[in-house]
Amino acid sequence: MDRTNFMEVLEVLERDKNIYNILKNCPYEILRSIWLKKYPEGRFNLKQGEIYNIFYILVEGYVDIFVESDQGKKYYISTYGKGRFIGELEMFEQNPYMSRIESRGPVTMLEIGRDNYLKWLERDQNFSQYILRTLCKGTYSSMQKMGINTLYSLKTRICQFLIENANDKGILRMPLSAELLIGRMAVTPRSVNRVLKELKDKGILEISRANVVIKDYQQLLKEKDEN
Repeated sequence: MDRTNFMEVLEVLERDKNIYNILKNCPYEILRSIWLKKYPEGRFNLKQGEIYNIFYILVEGYVDIFVESDQGKKYYISTYGKGRFIGELEMFEQNPYMSRIESRGPVTMLEIGRDNYLKWLERDQNFSQYILRTLCKGTYSSMQKMGINTLYSLKTRICQFLIENANDKGILRMPLSAELLIGRMAVTPRSVNRVLKELKDKGILEISRANVVIKDYQQLLKEKDEN
C-alpha cells in the first residue's frame, strides 16, 4: 500500500472519534489494506442491481439512498452521514446492490476489499458487533418508516422527516432544499408544495428555492402530532 495514503488513514483515526471507535481493534495487516479516497461532487455513484466488492465507510459528506423502479423513478430511502457503512449486507454472498447510492456534494470514503472485510469481521469482535448493531438499528428504522408511510398523512411524513434531520434546537444537520424534499417523499411535487406552503404560512418553515429552514421547531413537533 502507498505509505502516504496509509498515513492519511491514520490521521483520520486520530482526529475522528467515531471512525476511531470503528477501527480501534482492526488487525494491523487489514488496517494497512484500507484505502482513503476522496470523490468530487457527483463522482460517487453505486448502481442498483450491480455487484461491488468494496466495503465503504463514509468519512466526510453525505450520500442519498434510493430504490429505483424499472421506469427509472427513484424512491428515497435514507441519507447517510459520517461513520455510516455501505455494502455491509451485499458483501457476504456478493449480491447485487438492493438500492442506488448517490453522493450529495464531495465525499471521502475509507474503502476495503471484500476478502479483507470478511477477515476483519472474523477477527475483530468490536467491529463485528458494530456491524450487527448498525444492521439492527437500520432494520428498526426501516420498519418505522414503512409504518409512517403506510399509516400517516403526507404532512406528518414531512414533519417527521424534518424532525429526524434536525438537532434538538431545530437546526437541520444537512442542507435541504424544497426540491430535495420533494424527491424524498415519492409523491407529486404539487402535494409536497401544498404542505410546505401551509407550514410556511404558519411561520414554521422559511423556504427558498435553495434552502429550507425550521423557524419554529416546537410548533413543528405539534403539527406532526396533530395529524
